[in-house]
Amino acid sequence: MKKKTLMIIVCATATVILVSALCIASLTGGRTADAPEKEIASSDVGVIIDGPETEIAVASVVEDETVDETETEPDVQPDDGSVLTIPDEDEPEPAQPDPDAGKSAGDAASPIVEQTPPDDGDGGGVVIGETQAVYDCGSPGHHCEGPETHAYVLNLETEGCPYCGRHICPSFYAVDEWGNTCYTPRLCPEYDVTKDPACFCQVCGRECGDGSNGTCVQFVTGCKCPICGEQVEAWTCHTCG
Repeated sequence: MKKKTLMIIVCATATVILVSALCIASLTGGRTADAPEKEIASSDVGVIIDGPETEIAVASVVEDETVDETETEPDVQPDDGSVLTIPDEDEPEPAQPDPDAGKSAGDAASPIVEQTPPDDGDGGGVVIGETQAVYDCGSPGHHCEGPETHAYVLNLETEGCPYCGRHICPSFYAVDEWGNTCYTPRLCPEYDVTKDPACFCQVCGRECGDGSNGTCVQFVTGCKCPICGEQVEAWTCHTCG
């Protein structure tokens, strides 16, 4: 009985081994287990692969990588005019639009012409601003051009003439060549040139000058006389030599 059982196990084991060998042979294409392994080198993958199943996987990987490389290529965007382009040197520059294009002759800007006021023949020329009224102080015999001049003449009248002593003297109402008030002592009937401080020194009696030729000079500050070089004190009479 034991022998019969052992034979059955041996036969079953042999059958399993035989079936397994047939399956392996069919999968390997007739190669035996001892056949040398076929080495397949893939330049794209960079690894060594053997077996038909691996070849199929390699082909799939290579195909996938090709698709990925194609997908990763940058798409060429159409030029919408936003990209800066360098114009060709031979290409002429576009013409600038004419600002006066489309305007009629009456609408076109005309040059500004300076206008000269007409001459009325009186030789007065151009008058700028309004004409001011002539000042009138209201005092008889006065020729005051303003309130300041009027106040100056009133002071002369109040103090009186230093030559005749009167408070109304022709020297107060003299005018210059332009018609303006000009106090002129020589017009006083009792005028004395030696009493005129503009002509003679009222301290030493000498004629006023620069200190030379017997004249008298007074300096407002102490200094050396530019004529003789002598040191002179301020407001003192000085005569050279």
